Amino acid sequence: MSNRVYTYTKITELKNARYFSEIAPLPQLAMSLEMKNAMAHDMPIFRKNIMAFSVFQTRLFPGWNTSGQRFGYYTVLNRMLREKIAAAKDKSEREWLFGCKKNITFAVNNIIRFEEAGVHPCDIKERDRDILLFLDMWRCLEAADGHIKNFRQRLIQLHDPEVFSEEVGKIFRFHGRKQMVWHGFQFFTPLQQFVYDCFIRAGYDIYALIQYEEKYPYANEIWDYLYRPSHGFPEKSAWIRQEKSDEKNPLGEIFETGEKVVASNIKMIKYDNTVEFVEDIARIKDEGFYIYCADDKAANHMLKDYFPERYGVRNLLAYPVGQFIYVLHKMWDENRQCIVLSQDGLRKCFASGWMSVDGKSSVHYTEDLERLLPYFEGCHTVDEWYKRLDVFMDACENAVDVFAAEATVNENIVDISASEVSGCGYDALKQQMFGNPLKHFGPFSIKEDRRDAVIAMIKKLIQMADALFGENAPVSIQTHMSKLDAMLYMPDGMPKALYLEEKQKVKQIFEALESDQIRDFMCYPGDLAAAMLSLMGDKNQEELNEELSEHQRNVDLKVLVFNIFQVESAPIAANSKVHICLADISRLPGGAGKYSWPVDEAWLKSILQNTKKIYIKNWIENNHLTALSNRYYTYAALKNDNVEISWIQKQGEKMYAPSPYVTLLDQLSDAKIEESHVRKLDLMTVSKIDAKKRFEKEYISLENPKFHFYDSELAYALCPMRFVYSYVLGNRPAYRNEYQQNRALVRLVQSLYELLKDKYSVEQIAANVFELFPGIRKAEKRQMIDDAIRWPLPECEGGYTSFGEYRYTNYRLNMVFPDQGAYEAAKRAEQMMRREGRKDIYYAQRGTEGSRNCELCPHSGYCMEALFGVDYKEGEASW
Repeated sequence: MSNRVYTYTKITELKNARYFSEIAPLPQLAMSLEMKNAMAHDMPIFRKNIMAFSVFQTRLFPGWNTSGQRFGYYTVLNRMLREKIAAAKDKSEREWLFGCKKNITFAVNNIIRFEEAGVHPCDIKERDRDILLFLDMWRCLEAADGHIKNFRQRLIQLHDPEVFSEEVGKIFRFHGRKQMVWHGFQFFTPLQQFVYDCFIRAGYDIYALIQYEEKYPYANEIWDYLYRPSHGFPEKSAWIRQEKSDEKNPLGEIFETGEKVVASNIKMIKYDNTVEFVEDIARIKDEGFYIYCADDKAANHMLKDYFPERYGVRNLLAYPVGQFIYVLHKMWDENRQCIVLSQDGLRKCFASGWMSVDGKSSVHYTEDLERLLPYFEGCHTVDEWYKRLDVFMDACENAVDVFAAEATVNENIVDISASEVSGCGYDALKQQMFGNPLKHFGPFSIKEDRRDAVIAMIKKLIQMADALFGENAPVSIQTHMSKLDAMLYMPDGMPKALYLEEKQKVKQIFEALESDQIRDFMCYPGDLAAAMLSLMGDKNQEELNEELSEHQRNVDLKVLVFNIFQVESAPIAANSKVHICLADISRLPGGAGKYSWPVDEAWLKSILQNTKKIYIKNWIENNHLTALSNRYYTYAALKNDNVEISWIQKQGEKMYAPSPYVTLLDQLSDAKIEESHVRKLDLMTVSKIDAKKRFEKEYISLENPKFHFYDSELAYALCPMRFVYSYVLGNRPAYRNEYQQNRALVRLVQSLYELLKDKYSVEQIAANVFELFPGIRKAEKRQMIDDAIRWPLPECEGGYTSFGEYRYTNYRLNMVFPDQGAYEAAKRAEQMMRREGRKDIYYAQRGTEGSRNCELCPHSGYCMEALFGVDYKEGEASW
């Protein structure tokens, strides 16, 4: 064996190394897909004989660790734990099993790692109940299908040097030479170590190619752990090096000398908060920087909602269709063993646009859904939803619709003059506002046609879930996916291009589950739904791409933030312009790697000691090398011509200090930390903004008798903004807040009692009113009855407002203004009739002292001047 180690100082200089002609014709195995792409782009000689290890692994172990395999495992383990929970007689045991059920994804990941490390359940002797359950899960997967058995057989086959040589010969072109180059590996995972050992047994020489500078041993310490004689590589003195570089690396100099250095290529930025960073992204990208991070998942999670167009690679859940499929599968409740429906799930389905009715997408009905949902508070199962729907429709037909005006309102008329009022539907609009007390409540404020559309879509969603899960009988994965595919037809109103784009993303999951080994796998609805949720939450698009063609992977490799381990290729991929973000003390250099349920380091060490499974050692050692890797990558990043390092000081409620590397550069170089100036405004900028204090359009109430009523005077006297919103929205304002609704219900009971007190008691009237609102809790009903008896009605009770052929009782005003203090504003209502009142509407003006106009205003949810509960605690100063 004559393994070698070749070193270079910068990837762009590799082709100039004196040894380049020796390694160029050899097969190249790159640690990452990004490094493979960079080398193939800059050095065309590699293009036909270079591969990333992730792709090489799928070629060498076909069918192993695929989405289909994981999906099958999720279903098997869900079924196993469901049966254990059902058989458990002790409450504490059931609760423990429910907790373990949340760790299925971790369990599958660790079982796969153990198998790759050559460890089997029979090698483990443990009494801890978590580990015993984990071993039961492992044995269950052994018996479930042939994946684990086939993988073990494959390991045995590849252990034979002749078989291994034949297999790798199908992947690489060796041209009769048993030599190949491994580029950029800092350590070996258990499976990488196995492959390396197979090459050695088969008589291959491994030429390691790494970026290393002898003058900076501290920055390059990571290489000392793998490339040493005990691992089959020569002594460091025997490494074949590129000529020494005269360039100085600021961080490398600081590490080795501790003296101040010049860092003209470095800029360090402190962002005060997340928004500062997000708003600087446009500048960073426009200037051509590639963004890297030691915690790229956190950075991409933060940015993908702001810049979805930048993400060619996204989790399926980032697409509306992904949310729709996710909610559809979440409708199966395994504990109840039936279909359930949540309000949040409905919101996501409507917002996805994957439902429609009468040619209109569900996205156009989200506001109507929000008005309707409070009526279904407390409903979970389909039976509960249907029962509440029956009550709602009965209330609409027998209580709400009796108040409806016969004429129809022309919604297309925006500006109606006094001469155009007759016959345009305005009379019907006013009649409904005056004569329908239930229109003030959100569920009953929806127009009939829109109400029917929302209900139709809710029923359609329930029917879809029922078609997928309703029989609660074992079904094959292929049959389930076929049903789901049939449901994803193009909804009315959805652009065809968008439909095709989203359907293509779903197709990738469908293809992943078409494996012959799992397509006919039979499972119960609950297990299948849980597996789909785990798959969508655990398997991101980048992992799915590993199962696609190499060309498709290269096309789809688009993310905004790359992992810092990809920074070695930055001189080529990023044209030497690097921005390292989230460089705070918690992420850079970082700590030891983490283990997941039920694995910890002590357990792994005991397995290593008891079984001598050498690949477990790789698992343990690699978890300790994270900080050394990040140190090297930060040093490598500073080799680039233009480097920015940034961190966010305040993320949410937490304050973060900069990385020690940032602090070192700040103190020992001429590069200093700069404050972000993205959102800084100076006095001159503010002074140039014109003040906007009022609406100037003149409105003469005396000339518009059909438009101006006492209700308007009260609304304006209380708050000009309430007056404006009421007229802009027409008959749309309604109470959706639970507190507002309950307050208005008390006034409704009082008003009806005043009108009918010779016939019915307060309790009798309240009982009939409560039948219209079945979601009200018993304690709330008792409180409202007490309030209806106790609260006095306003002084201006009684009287009528004439409109058309009818007179409408002024008791209706108790519904419009549920607070007694509102009527104190009537003393100022006459200003509507004065010239200044007619012309100037000062939106900052509010009601008289003590008035609760914001607290009880139907527009409080969106009014720019509204005060909310937390504001009232501040008292008068908050006005």
